[in-house]
Formats: sequence, C-alpha cells, structure tokens
Amino acid sequence: MKSWKQAREIYIKDHMAKNLADHSIRLNALKRIEEIFSEKFSEPLYDKEVFENVSKTYLMKLYECLKGYRLNSAEKSVFTGLYKFSK
Repeated sequence: MKSWKQAREIYIKDHMAKNLADHSIRLNALKRIEEIFSEKFSEPLYDKEVFENVSKTYLMKLYECLKGYRLNSAEKSVFTGLYKFSK
C-alpha cells in the first residue's frame, strides 16, 4: 500500500483530471484534513502503512473527533479517494 503522501499525490492528479466546476472544494477539504492531523495527531500523515493498519471508518472517526464536529461531504469524499488510491 502507498503512504499518505503517495496517495495524496495520486488523488490530486485524478481530481484535477475530472470535469468539475470547482476543484477547490475537495482540495480545500484535503488541506483542512492535513492541517488538523498535523496540529493535533500527525501520525497518520507519516505512518507509511496507515491505510493498511487503520480502517477508513476509524480514520474518519478519529478526524471527526479531532475536528470537533461531523465531517462534511467533501471531507468524506477525500477520505474515500485517499483509500482508493492507497492500493
């Protein structure tokens, strides 16, 4: 499996190739996710096996707890994309 950084790069490339009116919504969500993890619990960003060792549901719940409120649809989409491209 790929690291967070590798999955992130593939996710961004794939996202930018899509015909969307506004790419910034999900890219901003990705940035917020990384900022919150970086500030409060950075291990997922640097663990080379994060996608192998941690389920998507658990990582989303962890992020939700760190954030302090529910995930929005853009954040859910980012997590789904990262896990998709981590394989």
